[in-house]
Amino acid sequence: MSAPASPWYRQLSRQHWHALAGSWLGWTLDGFDFILITYVLTDIATEFEVSLTTAGTLVLATFATRWLGGAFIGSFADRFGRKTAMIASVLLYSFATFLCGLSWDFWSLMIFRLVVGIGMAGEYAAGSTLLLESWPERVRNKASGFLVSGWAAGGLLAAAVYAPIVTAFGWRGLFFVGIAPALLTIYIRFGVAEPEEWRSAADRDEAPKVSFFQLLSRRWLPVAAALFGLMFANFATTWPILSLMPTYLKSTGYDEGATGTLMFVASLGALFGYWASGFLGDRIGTRRALIWVMALSLVFVATTFAVTTAGSVVLAVSLFLVEFTSLGITGLLPKYIADHFDPTLRASGLGTTYNLGSIAGGLSPVWGGALAGVIGLGSAIGVLTAFWTLACIAVIGFDLPRRALGRAMATQPTAVHN
Repeated sequence: MSAPASPWYRQLSRQHWHALAGSWLGWTLDGFDFILITYVLTDIATEFEVSLTTAGTLVLATFATRWLGGAFIGSFADRFGRKTAMIASVLLYSFATFLCGLSWDFWSLMIFRLVVGIGMAGEYAAGSTLLLESWPERVRNKASGFLVSGWAAGGLLAAAVYAPIVTAFGWRGLFFVGIAPALLTIYIRFGVAEPEEWRSAADRDEAPKVSFFQLLSRRWLPVAAALFGLMFANFATTWPILSLMPTYLKSTGYDEGATGTLMFVASLGALFGYWASGFLGDRIGTRRALIWVMALSLVFVATTFAVTTAGSVVLAVSLFLVEFTSLGITGLLPKYIADHFDPTLRASGLGTTYNLGSIAGGLSPVWGGALAGVIGLGSAIGVLTAFWTLACIAVIGFDLPRRALGRAMATQPTAVHN
């Protein structure tokens, strides 16, 4: 009789855990820095004498430049290493966040937010590939889920420090705290190693000088386009809930305290969902897990708007389940995207498609508000979430990214493990 297999976590070395810690902290602090500005838009609008709508474009600005960071810092990561690119990205977005606190007018703040977006996207591209290539393939769904949970943790951290810091130092103090991620680079420099998968490709000198341009070739453009479509639909699915749900709850009679509590519970649902998605993905497969849980999320989305008046406890449970499924399953997307690219252009491919698709997150409040004027805010959130969830299921269910490999798969073996 063969000996029982050891638990998955005992099959990981210390270096595997260092890779997770460095990448996870990068994502946590990325989420922390990104969410900061959403708490102080009113203060910024007042100080710089602009409308709240104009101040809201600062959020869109961060989305608008993310594709640049994904494309070019991702290319840097493909050519010179995941760790080096990750250090550069963290330094870029942390110092740019600090400079936001020194902004002298609205347009200087806008420029600094554009730079923040570039750095954040670069960290996503480099950090995701570093972790996924470092961990054994059989547990990479867990790695992906753990990684994305950092973003939710960053949002919870921002919520925790917002009140005491703004009360003591004003809105600028919140951005000064944003320099903290720079300290992470010390740990990355000395505690995290380059993944062997990338080093092997680099030793063979396979990486193009600017891998982003390879994505525009006839071989890779169809793959990148299909994955971009998936990520656009994904952000269009999740961001109406993230950006418009607090406003909807207030419109139905919940005060600010109750709304904050409900959204905190919902965020916990996302956090636990990210963790659970990794275990499910390793058990039944990445693609199957994505399809099943996305379909299940539609049930909870419909339920949430049906129980709005049923009491805060019932609504809290429903919101928890919405984010546990709808957001939680997106923890598998870094793994799903990375599987479609060779190591020599994986960082730029993953970074570009994910962050270009994230533009939908910036647009969601706009088209959500427009649709709300016709059918009401609650119905608008539900319709947008359901429509784009079905779009995600269609892309993954029909396996469009893998089909798009077509000629690429025929000319050269490509790692696709769904």
